[in-house]
Order: sequence, then structure tokens, then C-alpha cells
Amino acid sequence: MEIKRGRYRGKKITFASSSRVDVLREVADEFMFEVFEFSAGEYLITDESSLSDFTEMGSADVSPIWQRIEDHYGIRANDVSSDRLVDIFSEICGRRNLQ
Repeated sequence: MEIKRGRYRGKKITFASSSRVDVLREVADEFMFEVFEFSAGEYLITDESSLSDFTEMGSADVSPIWQRIEDHYGIRANDVSSDRLVDIFSEICGRRNLQ
């Protein structure tokens, strides 16, 4: 996408891929509601989105978010390879498929 006006006119913006998020859309929508109280359409996430994107301004503390994830899904930070949302979604799906 190219910015058409203003100070940054002519600059190009490239959004990160959301192909993995799209595959996991049902879990993503549920997770975003359960953990952050966002309904579908109230947020924008990509394959690069991480928990730190949802901390309070000026904070990098994701421990309260992990606590909500553990309470709802039984998943801890050390159960997942990173704090990227798609990795957390994949872990949720993997656990559900085992049951």
C-alpha cells in the first residue's frame, strides 16, 4: 500500500502475512475474545503479532496475559516456542486434537 498524501506521501507500507492466522481463524477469534475481550473485527493481527503487542503502553510485562492464557487454556509460556499469537493458537489446536 502506498501513502497518497501528507508527510509520508509516496512511502510504501507492507503488512505482515496473516496466512497462518487465517488458517487458525476460529481459534484466533475465540482466543482474542477470551483473553483480551475483543470480538471478531475489533482487532488486527498478523503472523508476526505477539503478546507484547497487547501490553499497556510503556510496559513489556506479558505475565498477566500469560496468567489469563493459563487460566483459560491451561497453557504456560514454556509450553510454546514463542509469544507469537500464531504459535499459541497452534498449541491450543494441538491440545484439542489430542483430546
